[in-house]
Amino acid sequence: MRKQVPPRLRAPLQIVALGVAVGAVMVALRGWATGPVVILASTLVLAPIGYYVLSGRDNDTAAAVRRQLDERQAYRRLQMQALVGRVMSLAASVAFLVAVGVKATLWPFAVALGLPVLAAVAGRVFYGDHHERG
Repeated sequence: MRKQVPPRLRAPLQIVALGVAVGAVMVALRGWATGPVVILASTLVLAPIGYYVLSGRDNDTAAAVRRQLDERQAYRRLQMQALVGRVMSLAASVAFLVAVGVKATLWPFAVALGLPVLAAVAGRVFYGDHHERG
């Protein structure tokens, strides 16, 4: 029998799991240095508590933390993701033009410029008008 984690505990547990993984890598690379270990340990204690308290409230932010969005919130999230995509595409274009201007290596910028174009084409193919026809 499989038990599911309550939505309110998902984000704090993910933070703890990621923090433990980062901590293990940090300790393996740098040893038990006092500063980074104290910062990581305090973050691993305070961030999950904050997320747990935040997700217990009855508002839009808490619903987003619990990943229980209604249609309005999901549409708002989609709009934010679209804005991020547009800004990143514009940034890649500007970076490419600057790289051409200073005669730097171009292939990283060409990849960064080509990925949004490929993603747009793939999105059009996968989620285009043919899905609405039924």
